[in-house]
Amino acid sequence: MSQLVLAINPGSTSTKLAVFSREKLELKLSFAIDEEHISKENVYKEYPFRKSQIEAVLKENKIDKIDIVIARGGIFHPMKSGAYPVNDKMIKDAKLARYGNHASNLGAVFARYFGEKFSAPAYIIDPVVVDEFPDIARVSGTPGIVRRSLSHALNIKATTRGVCDKNGWEIEKENFVVAHMGGGISVCAMKNDRMLDVNDALLGMGPFSPERAGALPLRGLLDLIYDKQMDKGAITKLLSRESGLKGYLGTNDVREVVKRIETGDEKAKLILDAMIYQIRKEVGSMAAVLDFKVKALIFTGGIAYSDYVIGELQKHLSEQFYIEIHPGENELGAMRDGGFRILDNKMKIYEY
Repeated sequence: MSQLVLAINPGSTSTKLAVFSREKLELKLSFAIDEEHISKENVYKEYPFRKSQIEAVLKENKIDKIDIVIARGGIFHPMKSGAYPVNDKMIKDAKLARYGNHASNLGAVFARYFGEKFSAPAYIIDPVVVDEFPDIARVSGTPGIVRRSLSHALNIKATTRGVCDKNGWEIEKENFVVAHMGGGISVCAMKNDRMLDVNDALLGMGPFSPERAGALPLRGLLDLIYDKQMDKGAITKLLSRESGLKGYLGTNDVREVVKRIETGDEKAKLILDAMIYQIRKEVGSMAAVLDFKVKALIFTGGIAYSDYVIGELQKHLSEQFYIEIHPGENELGAMRDGGFRILDNKMKIYEY
């Protein structure tokens, strides 16, 4: 029987999973996570509910054999791009949210559980903390604050490889600007398969997103914190879950915002256009990092399905860049490829 890869991708409002054989996609599902099951304190509290959802669907589809489990990596210490066997230290850091609280922390925990269930090796690949910055990119401007790499590395890497395969380009010889646009937005300068720079897609940098604040005027942020006497937990929640489109318009759904624009809602148009404006600014910044020698500008992630958003971006950027559009996340497919590369001894393995 063909070998099978189980890929698990926990997101902030859903859990996606797929089972792949070498020949085809055997199973693909997404489970929405109701607001009542979402923890604002530590995502590990969501583990029992999410695990039961996955177990039920695997049982329903009579999946009783898996050869390797690959999960999305979470917020850990900075790591090289590649594959990591799940170990006790990784699990402990994920459960405690030692480096940050995000749904992707559950990936390692799921991989360990289902790896043991199927007697299969368990890995994470290209976690959100993939860090390939040169030292110059780490300097923030304030001693004691270091710029960090926190992005949609898995999809950025996988989509860029796919673009290169399609066009016959060698990724190790080309430069790209890649924008993953989803609940968070990562805009990356990719040089010779190295993520030379990228905005912190969770807190504090880059364009605002459907839920996140992006870069902010520091004086305004200080006034907000002190005037409202906000503690660290409250300001973190505001900036990572209740800002962006959701903060201004009460929704994180770009499709709903576009519908409002079509009915003449001027505020909705202003806010969505402002998000697009900030994406354009970040694209320009990352192109500058690459000395404006860019083979292609790549847009990916769920928002890349929006004709409105892509149309506005192309209107302003198509004269400067060759643009490729690859909507949706390619993370499950990236995990599939990584799983089979590991089984075939074609991927370098690192220890966490």
